[in-house]
Amino acid sequence: MPVSEQLKKELQLVADECIDCGKCMTKCRFLAESGSPVSIALRALSSEEDADTVAIRSYACSTCGLCSAVCPVAAEPDRMFKELRNHAQANAIFRLDKYDPLLNYEKLGQRFPFKGEFIPENCRTVFFPGCTLPAMHPDATRIAYKIIKREEPTMGLVLNCCSKPSKMLGLKSRHEESLAGLIHRLERKGVKKILTACPNCHRTFKEFNSKLEIVSIYKRLKVSKFIPVRSNIKEVTVHDPCVTRNETDMHTTVRTLLKSVGIRVVEMRHNGTKTLCCGEGGATNFHKKSYADNWARKRINEAQRTGVPMVTYCAGCVNFLGYKYPTAHVLDVLLVKRKRIPKPVAFPFNYLNRLIFRFSKH
Repeated sequence: MPVSEQLKKELQLVADECIDCGKCMTKCRFLAESGSPVSIALRALSSEEDADTVAIRSYACSTCGLCSAVCPVAAEPDRMFKELRNHAQANAIFRLDKYDPLLNYEKLGQRFPFKGEFIPENCRTVFFPGCTLPAMHPDATRIAYKIIKREEPTMGLVLNCCSKPSKMLGLKSRHEESLAGLIHRLERKGVKKILTACPNCHRTFKEFNSKLEIVSIYKRLKVSKFIPVRSNIKEVTVHDPCVTRNETDMHTTVRTLLKSVGIRVVEMRHNGTKTLCCGEGGATNFHKKSYADNWARKRINEAQRTGVPMVTYCAGCVNFLGYKYPTAHVLDVLLVKRKRIPKPVAFPFNYLNRLIFRFSKH
């Protein structure tokens, strides 16, 4: 199929910049089995047929960005793989039937009864918790919202999906149309700032380049006058979600919040900009489960070496890792009194939690 100018650009950049050192291949099973970024780029540039084959293969990539983070010459192969997925969908060469559970989850988040936009008069800031946080951690979501609402009474609440799944799977037009509509509604009502709790939503809003200011709730809580619970957890290791790889301020802020309540942080080998994917990235689990499991196993092995529970600030990561290793959400640790780290919330209770949160008084 015809290759877009944007894809040609990304392929040529990798072809020109990658020095085939193999460093990224030692970190990633997908690259170890598929070849170096430069070999993939050159293959895709050789013919339209090869570009199609490589585009289909890109669905085995977690799009986590570790390849770019470890690259000694600052090549950005992850941008190439994301654009390859756009090519696959623009030309209808890869069916997404197996991803229906994920895409249906997105659609539900954008429709009644799960959708809700509560924007009071003179509202300039809205809290956008995302789909998964209210589902998996409803108490923490509710308390966090009340804390900020108490300090900023005109703050609104938006329950919607940022359409990250569509973006991640290469449905670029669907994603842009959906997010543009949401942002337009907020801007029309005078909203100037979105306070995010989900790192995927945070990056999705930032990358859309709207005029709205995007701020994480962790940065807001850092200056907030809230009283954290006295946690039974004294030591943790922090799993930085791969989507926050370049959000160094968020890495620091989360650790500062934990340390401020007396929790010691023991770092894993791969953290911050060099963090590992939990396994959920890129929805690889739907296409190449062994690759997703490999990422999860690597992350858990590093956590086990620290000998302490894992804390993260992505509800999706908690859900993916929490069944196999004690994993807590940072908001749960800071705001909810618990005797032990709970297991992830199972279906259908996650959907029930979203509805209860949606129809509670705001």
